Amino acid sequence: MNNRHKIILALLNDLKKLSVHQLAERLNVSLETIRRDLALLSQAGLIYRTHGGAVNKETKDIGAPFQIRQRTRAEQKKYIASLVADYFFEDMVLGLDASSTSWYVAQLIPDMPCTVVTNSMHNINALASKTKIRTIATGGIYSAKYHAFYGPLSERLLSRLHINISIFSCVGLDDTGAIWESNELNVSIKNKFIETSEQNFLVIDASKFNKRNLIKLADLSEFDILFSEKNLPESIIKYCDKHNVMIVQ
Repeated sequence: MNNRHKIILALLNDLKKLSVHQLAERLNVSLETIRRDLALLSQAGLIYRTHGGAVNKETKDIGAPFQIRQRTRAEQKKYIASLVADYFFEDMVLGLDASSTSWYVAQLIPDMPCTVVTNSMHNINALASKTKIRTIATGGIYSAKYHAFYGPLSERLLSRLHINISIFSCVGLDDTGAIWESNELNVSIKNKFIETSEQNFLVIDASKFNKRNLIKLADLSEFDILFSEKNLPESIIKYCDKHNVMIVQ
């Protein structure tokens, strides 16, 4: 480890997160030099690489709180949720993650006989007045930031269930079909939903395209349907065609 590496680690320890451009400016070196430095530090397990920068090793949650996500691109998320509503059926078992788009989906589920499994308090509240819907909360460790439950208890419950359809959003979808998340909590519980579901639906608005983040969740090929706005990137259309992922927009 050279002196520049030590300075980078010290800066990340103080500031938690920095972009490649910020580090290059502070250290007066090229962007390529910083990228090489970050790659080496990441390989050594000393930092987490993000798209365009890095966070320190202790930073495991760089996602936005639910209240911010709830207000961001709300009309687009409502539109996407309306597309998903066409796939509801009586007596289904539906899994919903703690994303804001899933919350809009929860509001559109008609009061009909079915079961909804979720780790989100917002989804539970959205379904509370629908008396024909049986809501199963995963339980687990409660996150005030996300208003949702996570951890081994949540995952243990999911591993014992059979779900017809699970609905997810994410932080980013890059042009190779990789789906990205901002923290380990979301990755762990979403992977458990994926494992226990017959079908998996990805619901994302256009702001998520061509983005990477902290941790890879899965490949888009593991999902059955992609719900989004119109004008998808050509790379995603080709990927879906190659991997038999249906597009609904």
